[in-house]
Amino acid sequence: MSALKIIAAAVLAISLAQPAPGQSLTEAAKKEKERRESLKGKAGVVVTNADLAGIKKKPAVAANPQTPAESEKPGGGAEPREPSVGEAAAPADLQIEARKKFDEKKSELEVRLSKAKELVELLNLKMNALQQQFYSFNSMTAKDQVQKQLSETLQRLQAAQAEEAKVKDELDKILAQGVKDKFPPAAIN
Repeated sequence: MSALKIIAAAVLAISLAQPAPGQSLTEAAKKEKERRESLKGKAGVVVTNADLAGIKKKPAVAANPQTPAESEKPGGGAEPREPSVGEAAAPADLQIEARKKFDEKKSELEVRLSKAKELVELLNLKMNALQQQFYSFNSMTAKDQVQKQLSETLQRLQAAQAEEAKVKDELDKILAQGVKDKFPPAAIN
């Protein structure tokens, strides 16, 4: 008897699950044509790169909500203004400025560090090639010339390694300072 109930329920579910009649292609085309005709007299908004260049970046979460009058201005909000002489900069503005300087310094140090690492790698490769040339039996160049190049390359390699260590220390100090200044770790890339 339970098998009969299961079969009946399945037949009932299948019969109720018939697809609803869809919109025909001609009906969809007519509705789209009507929609376009209704928009024909209205002017569209064109945003150019020049418009976007004038917009300043703002935090994703605003500290104070905008009034409706401010949100109606072009660009989506109140125009940013510089504090006047008698007016002190807001703490949020100072933090944003400090964050900007922090990011600039951090990115500069990251670029310097990557260049220093690349130079160290290249000089290591050159050292290996010169050592191989020095110890090979069928070398066409004089051993003293190769030894001189080895010496010069070693000096450059040591200087590059020192520079790499110095830049890495500076970057570590900057990152530690950012954590100390309460910059969120998620924002540090």
